[in-house]
Amino acid sequence: MTNFQSRLLLTLTVLPTVFASLFFPMSNHIIVMLVFGVAVTVFGSYEFNSLIYKKGIDVRRWFIPTVNTFIYLFAYSVSINLFGINQSGVCWEIFVTILLGIFMFVYARDIFKSDLTHSLEKMAYTILGIIYIGVPSFFLPFLFNVSSTPLPADECTPIFVNVASHGTLTGSLLAVFFIVLVWGNDIFAYVFGMAFGRSNVIGLTVSPKKSWAGYIGGYFLVFFFTALFYIMFDTELLAFIPFCGDFIGFDWWFYFVFPAITGFLVPAGDLAESVIKRSANVKDSGNVILGRGGLLDSVDTLLYILPIYFMLIQIYMIVRG
Repeated sequence: MTNFQSRLLLTLTVLPTVFASLFFPMSNHIIVMLVFGVAVTVFGSYEFNSLIYKKGIDVRRWFIPTVNTFIYLFAYSVSINLFGINQSGVCWEIFVTILLGIFMFVYARDIFKSDLTHSLEKMAYTILGIIYIGVPSFFLPFLFNVSSTPLPADECTPIFVNVASHGTLTGSLLAVFFIVLVWGNDIFAYVFGMAFGRSNVIGLTVSPKKSWAGYIGGYFLVFFFTALFYIMFDTELLAFIPFCGDFIGFDWWFYFVFPAITGFLVPAGDLAESVIKRSANVKDSGNVILGRGGLLDSVDTLLYILPIYFMLIQIYMIVRG
């Protein structure tokens, strides 16, 4: 089976499963949250640790996965108001204090070591692993709770605007839109690159096969899918079709801001992980996914863009009032 056939098979089987899990159960999205929590925060962190080891840096294998899992579980607990955590007056202070303690430990853990040759690298790689996986893991649960209508203060998640303490249809649809933006760009960049990119390779050291045809094709094709998403889920044009209709209620231009921005960020996210892998002298972060390599090879761009995607939604909410 060729690499293209493997990717096609993966797309046709995994995408429907992923999209279905984004909606059920709506109240807490427990399926996608469990899968993400285990797959990305645990196994993705272990893959990142493996890359560090390949650099010859001896870091504790359990540390980054543990920290990222802690960050993720706290965010998910707040997003569903588990055990009334949102009503606790000190939960955020405790969370921030623990994070500060973790970073203080990272800075000081080698003070009793005799060999300090790679101490700076251990600090840097550990912090990068927390930022790379832990920060997106924090924002993810809240994305599924975004509300398109203003919420009373007692129904909102602390620190964010119009984010409920339970899953919403708007949040699920915005998660679908996010995947369309990222994977749509990635898939069509690959297709256009394979079909038309042999004579216009960009010549990047980090990814020698990247072509202008792939970059341009991926950038502009996503606008078509953005328009299709808007017509299906935020207008009444196709309301006669099941699962289509005016479900969200955002301004039309809101949707087209994202492909204009993510069109630049998607390739950057992919290339950023390639920099990490090439620095470790490996082609893939792992080999668990057919045609894709490691787990991080499939979610690298999602992790890279998710924080800015969520914050752009928050800015829109604040500006719209």
